[in-house]
Amino acid sequence: MNAIRRILPFLLSLAALTLVSPRVPRAWELTPQGLQLVPLPASFELLEIPKQADLNIDGLPETLRLADGHLAILSGTQAVWQSPEAWRVAQAAFNDLNRDGTPEVTLLVWRPFRPWPVDAWLPHGGRISEFHDAEGQSCHLILIGWKRGIYRELWAGSALAEPLRAFAAADFNADGKEELAALEAAYDDPPSAAASRLKVWEWNGFGFSAVYSLEGRFRQMQIVRGTDGRVMILSP
Repeated sequence: MNAIRRILPFLLSLAALTLVSPRVPRAWELTPQGLQLVPLPASFELLEIPKQADLNIDGLPETLRLADGHLAILSGTQAVWQSPEAWRVAQAAFNDLNRDGTPEVTLLVWRPFRPWPVDAWLPHGGRISEFHDAEGQSCHLILIGWKRGIYRELWAGSALAEPLRAFAAADFNADGKEELAALEAAYDDPPSAAASRLKVWEWNGFGFSAVYSLEGRFRQMQIVRGTDGRVMILSP
């Protein structure tokens, strides 16, 4: 019964999509050869997204509150960290993408574009000058966690060349470590447009490296686990 409750919202969303699109759900598995299209499993369950995590290792779990583009990390009912006013947080989740054994919060953030400071004096600067939308907003992936007694940015990426529509973290290749799956679009795409790329990233010790990329049209994605334990990415 619990498995049915977990999968029901996704099945309903898939059913709604089929009313306006002939596309059926597809499943991909991460293999040594890349993202491979595999038969849709007859039985599977949605991979549960953690609703809480002990970020500062004090024995008390923290939770997240995301509303109107603003994120708060809560300890009980008290906000112990809040996103800056200039940020629009589109998605947030507990993960351990930097693979240090301690959970952190992964944020998908839109904020005013800032060029690299070094570009001001390099003879061929401006290498990321186009990485923003018409309103001057750029897309970033940011990790927030507990370090040296406070909540802070553990890692913040530069403006992404292709903005993300959504992300999900899971151990896709059964190596005991989380990878990052993301749907990428273009800055000049309208909000209603499908994402044009499914990409998997992994932590390299200093940031993220893209390991596999798949071109196509992707409206949404869900991470599922089959009865045989395989983790797959589902998308209509």
